[in-house]
Amino acid sequence: MLTRDELLKHKPLIMAGPCAVESKEQITSIAEALAPMGVHVLRSQFWKPRTSAADFQGVGEAGFAWVREIKEKTGLLVATEIVDKDHIPLTHGTSDILWVGARNMQNFELLKALAKDDRPVILKRGFINTMKEWLASADYIGRERVILCERGVRTGADSMRFTLDINSALVAKHDHGMPVIADPSHTTGRRDMVPAMTLASVAAGLDGIVVEVHNDPENALSDSKQQITPETFKDLLDKVRKVYAIATGIA
Repeated sequence: MLTRDELLKHKPLIMAGPCAVESKEQITSIAEALAPMGVHVLRSQFWKPRTSAADFQGVGEAGFAWVREIKEKTGLLVATEIVDKDHIPLTHGTSDILWVGARNMQNFELLKALAKDDRPVILKRGFINTMKEWLASADYIGRERVILCERGVRTGADSMRFTLDINSALVAKHDHGMPVIADPSHTTGRRDMVPAMTLASVAAGLDGIVVEVHNDPENALSDSKQQITPETFKDLLDKVRKVYAIATGIA
């Protein structure tokens, strides 16, 4: 069983994939493009908590077989957002890493259920939650299994979708000993701004990134405006590795 510490041997930790799994062809095409780039984890979201009931809600369990086939072929690890505690046992054998989205950061019954599992958990910060609340939620799961994900919070600034709070990310990392990755896709909401915010996060010395990558972003079924192509991501990764080396003092 993969542990958090084994996962964090990859530095920086590179996670990428579409906002949502849409079809076998879509997720396979993206994964096959990402694997040769040295991506460690494939973002594989089967369930999507959406503001509107009319929006795409995900393919659910139908996508499990597609992703298991991808794992066998590429060796990529798989991370999946859990939106209901009943989904946790369903993901055994498919998802190596579980994921708590911003909307569920204080869904305490879900966090308690995750505490009974033994896989690493990515815990995204809620839209308006403080760093202390973020850490308190990690305690429900067990800090030794959690990787925090800063994905931006709502502030008085409205130039982008959210405000990336690198201040809190650094305090969580340096003062509280927590691994922290950044999600530049959700904080910007704009694909043209994703590269700059990715590099800003890495330059700050955060432990990794999770970026939304889609083979046909304009026609994505969710978050089409913030997803970048595999080609753009490949160019970005070259810069990410160079900047991370400088930021962390690695030759």
